[in-house]
Amino acid sequence: MTRRELLLATAAAPATARASEPKSLKTESKQTSKMTPPPPTAPRPYAFPKPLKRQLANGLTVFVVEDHRLPVVTFALEILAGNCQVPPEKSGLPSLVAGLLREGAGARTSPEISRLIDGCGGSMGASAGDDVTTAGGTFMKSYAALGLELLADAVQRPRFDQSEIDRRLEQIQSGLAVNMNDPSYLISLVSALVILGNHPYAYPGDGTPETIAGLTREDIVGFWKTQYRPVAAWFTISGDVTAEEGFAMAEKAFGGWSGDAAFLPGVVLPPPIPRGRRVTIIDMPQTVQTQIVVGQTGIPRKHPDFLALNVANQIFGGGFNSRLNMKIRAKEGLTYDASSGFEAQRQAGSFSVGTFTRTEKTAEAIRMIVELLNEFKENPASEEEFADAKAFLYGSFALATETSGQVADRVLSAALHDLGEDYWTGYRARLDALTIEQVRSAVQRFLEPDKLSIIAVGKAQAFSKELAAYGPVTVIPQMELDLVAPGMRRPKPAQS
Repeated sequence: MTRRELLLATAAAPATARASEPKSLKTESKQTSKMTPPPPTAPRPYAFPKPLKRQLANGLTVFVVEDHRLPVVTFALEILAGNCQVPPEKSGLPSLVAGLLREGAGARTSPEISRLIDGCGGSMGASAGDDVTTAGGTFMKSYAALGLELLADAVQRPRFDQSEIDRRLEQIQSGLAVNMNDPSYLISLVSALVILGNHPYAYPGDGTPETIAGLTREDIVGFWKTQYRPVAAWFTISGDVTAEEGFAMAEKAFGGWSGDAAFLPGVVLPPPIPRGRRVTIIDMPQTVQTQIVVGQTGIPRKHPDFLALNVANQIFGGGFNSRLNMKIRAKEGLTYDASSGFEAQRQAGSFSVGTFTRTEKTAEAIRMIVELLNEFKENPASEEEFADAKAFLYGSFALATETSGQVADRVLSAALHDLGEDYWTGYRARLDALTIEQVRSAVQRFLEPDKLSIIAVGKAQAFSKELAAYGPVTVIPQMELDLVAPGMRRPKPAQS
């Protein structure tokens, strides 16, 4: 789960309900203790399917994952065409391009493509993340050839009709008009900027009303021509196909995809610069609760401590019985959800703790989070916590790779982050070999409580003075917020 997904999920309950929920929860919390589940049974044998790999002459890397249990075929293409590839003032461009891919391609218009996909009961779409754009679809085996033809057209021959661009821009602006007034949406974007500073991963992938308004068809076509290259892409075919069928399909669909052989895939990003403790508040006086994030810079996905820190996060805030949730939710009744997670990207990452609470309990909730993080650095894991976290991750791995599409996602992840072709086949063995000393050491190297960023979206007047105990406080009124401006504050209009 990504940082933005984590934070949006944390705040998913309706605001009117959440405002009153903690009061009733508080009544029950005094008698709440950690739930003790029954002991786990012995793990069942599971072998991660080994994909077959081939590289086309144009540089495209192809993986085939056979799974003949169902007559279904899934395609997934990842291209190094993510949000980090554009400057802040073009934020939203990769997502806009991805959203337009199926809105007309080759000789087919957008309605024609939709009718074909619906007619064969398939699905197809694309989206952009920080590192990559992912395009793919799922079709019955009997319609797989048509589905792949549509996907290949969308990626290699998008039309970018002006009418579709205008319609898409209007949709995005309509969505942003709502989202920019949603505290749970703002907290995810603001926390990324505060934690990562001016790093390319920090800027909003959906763009802002200002950046979206400035995008043109020339920007769209230019980004597609520059970034959509086979040498900077990985493709998986998974499901009811043999290896030779899959490679033949890939060659037919993408063998003619051209691209500069000298193209350098991706950009080398500078690491984020950790800063001292600071507090940032987005002031929304009309709210009755506060969205909260406490975090720091993280690690790239390939970092050697990733597995140990993932186990550590399961202990701290990754599950219902985690230290964080038991303290903030079950014992103190300050929220209905509190969780933590890593967003580990190709070249950098962040670590975030997210929750929400009543306005008058904001300072108390933040104090508890900071205290828990300090305690966690001193005592990262007990033997029981370590065993429970490993057992959960060990057992859930098979469930998370149950379908051929899920397997393909893992294969693409290993390729994107250069983890090695045997990473997932050896995952359980590495997890089994991990020691509690490695987890403790990783936490103590990584966690820096004196460099935490504290972000709150809510009624600033009610808690800003109390939060000054954690460092310099910056209060930005919501109406002045600009997510791509220096200091996140919209420049004041010049006086005449």
